[in-house]
Amino acid sequence: MTNDSAQPEPLNLEELSSFLELSLECAERACANGLRFDFYDPRHRYSILILRAVLDYARDIVALNRAARYSGVAPITRSALDAYTDIANLGDHPDYWQHLAAADASSWKQLLERASHGKNPVLRAFSQDELLPKGRRHTAQELKALEARGIDKLGIGERFQQAGLTHEYESVYAILSAEVHNNVSSLQSRYIDWDESRAWVVPPGETSRHSHHYEDACTLTMSEIVIQSTEKVLTLLHHGTAVMSPARSQLEQIWKRAQTEDRQLEVPNSGGRVASSKKLQSIKRASQSRDRKLVAKEGAVDEMFLIGPDLAKNAKVAWPDVDLIDEHAPYAPQEGSKF
Repeated sequence: MTNDSAQPEPLNLEELSSFLELSLECAERACANGLRFDFYDPRHRYSILILRAVLDYARDIVALNRAARYSGVAPITRSALDAYTDIANLGDHPDYWQHLAAADASSWKQLLERASHGKNPVLRAFSQDELLPKGRRHTAQELKALEARGIDKLGIGERFQQAGLTHEYESVYAILSAEVHNNVSSLQSRYIDWDESRAWVVPPGETSRHSHHYEDACTLTMSEIVIQSTEKVLTLLHHGTAVMSPARSQLEQIWKRAQTEDRQLEVPNSGGRVASSKKLQSIKRASQSRDRKLVAKEGAVDEMFLIGPDLAKNAKVAWPDVDLIDEHAPYAPQEGSKF
């Protein structure tokens, strides 16, 4: 007799990577079928270019997962989420392409102005280029024309808000940004390992067994970005989206399984949920899918406050007698010292 109430197998990285490959195959088929678009319409052109970037990001994650090199997965996923925000806005707002043009012109204006000053040796090639004055005039004229139409560069938060993705900006994007900017708490989680009595930096090329393991949630998030980005571009260009049906139908099944895991991972007094759920909500839940606590001689220390004397004052519980070990220079704490 079968047990109808049996829980499905937990999602694993191999399965999620296979699903990302399926999503990518569907999207590539959509592009290979001959997308009809107006090359001279900036809205069409920008959407195609950004979609190509999204698909390249997906290929990068597939390659990293195959090579078991996961540290680049989170930063790439953040870039893809950024790109999806622009695709969503291009699909929903006919004039949004002008904000992209303003952002591009504004960046070039600042760079060329610095080059004109001649003080930055790294920009010497720009400074000495005979086209520099022409480039400055072009970007200034473009910005002036856009400003006359009331168009300016949107901040990242404004772009997410306009796309209806404020929650994603405040959760997934913020957490992935910590990975991009090498926030010390993220690095400590990735490269510090420990047991019941000591902690140490893992050898080069290795990752802590206590790492956040964002690659699982990011791989599924990347799959959803590929599917939704491709569908939005197809819709914008008045194409059907049936080519994405194999990936879309499987995504529905994975959503249900991920949401089941979400409920199993709920922590008292926490409203967070795993990033692989349907709305791409807080990826931070992925870091709590394993035992995250260090049990030491005198208590437990949350991993976010594990390393460094300067963090002791922030510890949520009494700082334990943990020996912080560097792989090159083992350190024994002095008698009477916690460090």
